[in-house]
Formats: sequence, structure tokens, C-alpha cells
Amino acid sequence: MVDKIIELENDRKYVILDETSLNNVKYYFGLRLSESEEPTNNYLFFEESKEGNNTFLAPIEDEDMKGLLLTSFTVNFLDKVYDEVLA
Repeated sequence: MVDKIIELENDRKYVILDETSLNNVKYYFGLRLSESEEPTNNYLFFEESKEGNNTFLAPIEDEDMKGLLLTSFTVNFLDKVYDEVLA
């Protein structure tokens, strides 16, 4: 789902920058896009849920979970940078 643009019920659009799994649950890091689909400085974490064949993303509200996800996504980013340096 990375690089995919999603639209929330409030018509706000986000591009998914990264994903991770914790305890068998997928989480995503999204960057909000403006009405002209330009990047903004607003980010959200999302939790994936499934009902049948449908996949839903819900914004994370819990501050402790946001901190945990920030750490996880930071490690992902640093791993990617490190891998590029070694390549």
C-alpha cells in the first residue's frame, strides 16, 4: 500500500509513506495532501482493519501508540538510509 493515495471520509487525502506490523496488525504512516494533491506538513498514523474483502484504515488517536509507531517508522527509515549508503 506504500505510495498509494487514500481518501478519508472527511475528503482529506493522504499518501502512504511506510507500513509496519506490530502484533499481527498493520499500521501505516501517511502524509496529508492539499486539495491540489501537494504534500503538506501534516502526518497521520493509521491502523488497518478488515471486514470480509474490505480493508479500512482508521487514524490512531492513542498517544502511547503514536509514540511506539513513531519509533518503529523511524527505525524503518534509518534502515532504508543505511541500506542505500551501503549499496
